[in-house]
Amino acid sequence: MTVRSHRFTAAAGTRSGAAVRLGPGRDRAEETTAALLLDETARPGESAVRYAAVHGGAAHSVQEAVRLASDRLGRPWQGPRISARTRTALVTQPRMDRMPAELVEELLHQLSCPGFDIAVQAHMTAEQRLLIPTGTVPVREIVHTGAVVIDVLKQGSLVADVDLAWSGDVLPDIGSLCRRMEQALQRAGAPQRPVPSRMQLLLLDGSAGAFLHEVCGHLLESSRHRPSLLARHHGRHVAHPQLSIDDDPHHGAGFGSHRYTMLGAATRRRPLLTAGRLTGLLEDRPDGPWRAQDARHIPQPRMSHLALAPAARDTDLDHALGQASAPVVRVHRLGVGSLDHRDGTVVLEVKDAALLEGPRTRRLAPFRVTAEARQLLLGIQAVGGAATVATWSAYCLATSGRLPVGASTPALLTGPLSVLSHRAPLPSPAPRPKSTRT
Repeated sequence: MTVRSHRFTAAAGTRSGAAVRLGPGRDRAEETTAALLLDETARPGESAVRYAAVHGGAAHSVQEAVRLASDRLGRPWQGPRISARTRTALVTQPRMDRMPAELVEELLHQLSCPGFDIAVQAHMTAEQRLLIPTGTVPVREIVHTGAVVIDVLKQGSLVADVDLAWSGDVLPDIGSLCRRMEQALQRAGAPQRPVPSRMQLLLLDGSAGAFLHEVCGHLLESSRHRPSLLARHHGRHVAHPQLSIDDDPHHGAGFGSHRYTMLGAATRRRPLLTAGRLTGLLEDRPDGPWRAQDARHIPQPRMSHLALAPAARDTDLDHALGQASAPVVRVHRLGVGSLDHRDGTVVLEVKDAALLEGPRTRRLAPFRVTAEARQLLLGIQAVGGAATVATWSAYCLATSGRLPVGASTPALLTGPLSVLSHRAPLPSPAPRPKSTRT
């Protein structure tokens, strides 16, 4: 059982010259109760999901969720022993020490972009959960998350954009966000050249996190109804030997960090790849990483925060760059992406990229690349050292809802990839944190 009290608060503002205007904010709170049962199937080790959810967070809501779950299971289910007499909330509405409107106003005053208009959107969420596992002691968890998106426009057209998301009570470094915006504006002002038909991507500034989220994280999410394409490859080499990747829900302040699964079990670090060998999957087993956005969504095994170990030698990446067989494009930001679980096809939108031609930097218009995820993992050329590690954050979309996810990754050099013409991207399993945009 999961009893949940959730608060979402959002704000937006614009700045044109010296004029600052704050838009009306949004504040929404709700309480829900959900029951998640794993019913054994005829195949050993497999579980079928039985799920029921109701609005409300009091004892009578728990009893109603138990009744619905029992009906769907087809037999009586012994729920938690909570008296249904009281309607007192089992979880209280969490408070926020700082509101998004304050953050928006501070950023609008700090950002200096002469000749440009600035639009800032921010939201924060606070969620208190009471998790009641069958036969064990209930546990409480409070999860705080937030995100901010900054767009710089000229005559109504988008010139550059950055975003930042975080988990926990401590706000991120706003100064670093402003510096990232300045760097994005500098790249946007560079001369533009045509996109080469084939290239190798040098993924910088955390963009390797978005890349691995699609080609590794989603590829290794495996369920009874949709098994991973690598489900039968445990222990085999499925990636470049320098790739050692874990899913780490305990990562300090990492977007997507949490202490308990929706089944009330303590979360743990899960090795996925070890020196290129497959050592784990994100599976729908009782000890799996069950997550869901809220009671409207059926929980599924989902990744949280991917951690890629940096290379032991900084010279490995330099050597691989010297051996590149296609033009090397420096990627600072990836947009939306998608993975087709039927055949492993990955489509990635490259939003902010540049090509070095001698001493000059040439900006590339947004473009898309497509490849097969398993071949991408095997074709990685090199991993950067510890000095290149950066974080990435986004909201990942799936049938279990919009969940905060993140990654901590060094720079990454891919093998040669082909380019697609730029058009409206496919529906994305991992968009950037723009949930407040209408």
